[in-house]
Formats: sequence, C-alpha cells, structure tokens
Amino acid sequence: MLKDVLREINELSGFSKSTIAKNLNIPQGMVDDVINQLTRMGYLDEIVGSPSCDTPCHSCPYSRSCNTPPVKMYKISPKGEQLLESTT
Repeated sequence: MLKDVLREINELSGFSKSTIAKNLNIPQGMVDDVINQLTRMGYLDEIVGSPSCDTPCHSCPYSRSCNTPPVKMYKISPKGEQLLESTT
C-alpha cells in the first residue's frame, strides 16, 4: 500500500488525498495514515508554505503576522525516488 500511494503521488502532477483514495479504492483516512508514514520513513518531504509566495513559512520573517493560511505540500524525497525506481 505504501508503494501504491507513493506511485500515485508520483504520477499525479498535483494531487489531493481524495483523488488518491478514489484511484486506489481506499478510505481517505487510510491515505492520510500512509502519507504520514511515508513522511516519517523519509520517502516524502513535507513542505509547509503559502500558495501566494515562494518563501517557506518557517523561514519567513512575516510568518507571525501573515494572514495567509499555510498549505501543506509534499514532494518525493530522493529516498522515495529510489524506491520507485527499484519497483518499476
């Protein structure tokens, strides 16, 4: 299941958890759990930022006063890319 979700993330240019759940025919809660596990295992990197600027929120000097809600994004880490290459 971990590889299936990672493969879906890789194939979709921008993904939503509901799309992954629908494509794999699993509950969205399971997608949440798998994404959390992939992140903990180092296969996904979590990026928290604003959709309206290029600076990650954690390094932005205006993060305390900014009214833009942060968006959680993910990218496949080098370790995740290696896993995908080894299973194709």
